Amino acid sequence: MNKQLQKLAYQIEHQFLFTVLRHGLAMMIPFILTGGVANALMIFPVQAYQNFLLSEHFSWLYFILDNIYQGTFGLFSFAMVIALSISFAMEKNEPSDKTALYVIVSLGAYGAQLNIGSSHFSMKNVGVTGCFAALAITLFSCFLYSKLKNLSFLSLQTYTSGMESICANAIGTIFPLVLTVGIITLLNQGLIYFFGVYSLHELVSNAACSIFENLKPGFLSGLLYTVLLHVLWFFGFHGSHILEPVAQTTFAFDSSSTEIFSKSFFDTYVVMGGCGTTVCVLLILLFFFRKDQLHNLAKTASFTVIFNLNEVLNFGIPIILNPTLMIPFLLTPVLCYTISYGVTALGLVPPLQQEIIWSTPVLFSGYLATGSIKGSLLQLICICMGVAIYLPFLKLHKKTQEMYAKDQLALLVKELQTLEEENEMPNFLNRMDRMGLISRMLLSDLKSAIAKRELYLLYQPQMDHKGHCIGAEALLRWKHPLYGFIYPPLIIYLAKEGKILPDLERQLLDMASHAIRETSQQYDGEFKISVNITSKSLLWDIEGCIDECLKKYDIPAEKLWLEITEQDILTNTDLVIRKLSNLKQLGHTLLIDDFGMGHTSLLYLQSNYFNVVKLDGSLVKKMPESKTSQKIISSIVELGQELDIDVIAEYVETEEHRRMLEELGCHWYQGYLFSKPVELGEFIKYLKEHPEC
Repeated sequence: MNKQLQKLAYQIEHQFLFTVLRHGLAMMIPFILTGGVANALMIFPVQAYQNFLLSEHFSWLYFILDNIYQGTFGLFSFAMVIALSISFAMEKNEPSDKTALYVIVSLGAYGAQLNIGSSHFSMKNVGVTGCFAALAITLFSCFLYSKLKNLSFLSLQTYTSGMESICANAIGTIFPLVLTVGIITLLNQGLIYFFGVYSLHELVSNAACSIFENLKPGFLSGLLYTVLLHVLWFFGFHGSHILEPVAQTTFAFDSSSTEIFSKSFFDTYVVMGGCGTTVCVLLILLFFFRKDQLHNLAKTASFTVIFNLNEVLNFGIPIILNPTLMIPFLLTPVLCYTISYGVTALGLVPPLQQEIIWSTPVLFSGYLATGSIKGSLLQLICICMGVAIYLPFLKLHKKTQEMYAKDQLALLVKELQTLEEENEMPNFLNRMDRMGLISRMLLSDLKSAIAKRELYLLYQPQMDHKGHCIGAEALLRWKHPLYGFIYPPLIIYLAKEGKILPDLERQLLDMASHAIRETSQQYDGEFKISVNITSKSLLWDIEGCIDECLKKYDIPAEKLWLEITEQDILTNTDLVIRKLSNLKQLGHTLLIDDFGMGHTSLLYLQSNYFNVVKLDGSLVKKMPESKTSQKIISSIVELGQELDIDVIAEYVETEEHRRMLEELGCHWYQGYLFSKPVELGEFIKYLKEHPEC
């Protein structure tokens, strides 16, 4: 049942619309935090601090903070239109030039309902006030445009033949843009005609106010406000701004009033750390998820959550539009409100003595608002209760995210394998779809993993036909905190395209050299460890790196073998030949990995630089039922004997494989028949148990 719920939550969370909203709003995080922190620093409710900030010599600092706040939150809705339209285009896997057209269409539609040029235009509708309209209009206009642009009679293809693609796409957007903007304009006129309002925000706010006008002030009206605001927030709408007219009228703070609930009461006891009482989430991630990726997210969010800015958590986890976390996101604030209201009504905690600003840090705000330490203790009790509510749901969310991440990684790996089979170069890092996002994120994490030395090697023993271990191949491994074990060729692809291959190979060679020294200290017999390098490895100073490793660990070059994949097409031939020659002269044995009978393979053998070839694994796998594979292997072995080149067979998984290979003249093997890849200590133990004579 638990897995079924996880699967359902996964399917709901990753619906197209939810994903667009979540990613678009996540793009707004730096924008929101910059303005939010500036505002929090500007209005921090300590009189001595305010006197300092407004003093003659430091008023410039207040001016800067105010400009930052106005420059971000003053254009909040405008920025949201851009972020959401880009997110929509990315989910549609549109190229960058067409993504820009989604932005242009959305901005045109958004601008059409602002009533610019009339007395009803207000800059507030460009800021946070208009965020609801910005969200709704952007999604609607993007959906409409995506449909209209595919209609051939609107594309003007006849007139754009022979033009540059950017110009042709722009001209093809004319009619879809006109229709989209025209429809939004008509809808705005409908609001004016039928409802007498000049914006979508005004319509929603009036409807909210009318609901609360018919309710008496008290527990139920405060409960409704709490629930409604959080429902709006959960679906991506800025509930605080949509319900601001209600807060300013129905729930305005009045120290002389006997009413318990007010907007200030709500800010003090309910939205601690931000909507959803997300200070509880922060504490859980910091103390219960220490080895999880979410722990790093919590450390990033810590400073902003102090000022009740929780966008990093809301969109980073994410909480918004996440069905797994919907229950605690709504339940925790409701229980905090109920407990705080009841305790205050019973006189156990003093009622609010003064209004506080929403960005006042938790615990400090409780004391400041009530004038008593009891206010802070009540906040602490509510937080502890919230931690207990959120914890099991966050654990469930973690499992759901891991399932989703592994599914997405599997799709990425499958596509990479398909491209490998077709000998095509992948282009994941430049793609605008989800595969591109994952690839870029993995590249960023790979850079961090290399810096923290989180990658490691396993060693797969290699055997001869007499049952003696001759050495091992060092295999790169990376366990990502969210995605699990990463497909090694994907690691190499990311390192190549991300231009960090030298950094990766330095670490790989250092680890392999260290392993050779450790093995030599515990085993007296002959052995070698082979390391994979790529064609691009030969285009930087890999010889210098190898030489440093040999000197650092005091090991002979003969024990460090170097494998180059046959499918890697070498460029800069003169440079490559010189480097191969240098490496061989230093004493390294060079291997051709995944050797077939292609033209490139034969050229490698003719070069006389390679002493060993490793059979293409597909040949070994197909060998029992394929006479052709048997003949190819036999030919490679015979050719190797004539050229004094040894042959290693990979993927030897059954006794039948080993027997047939031996009959065909191949006497070196690697595969699960003998051992899976193991850690260094196990390899050394295996080596001792199967010593070479």
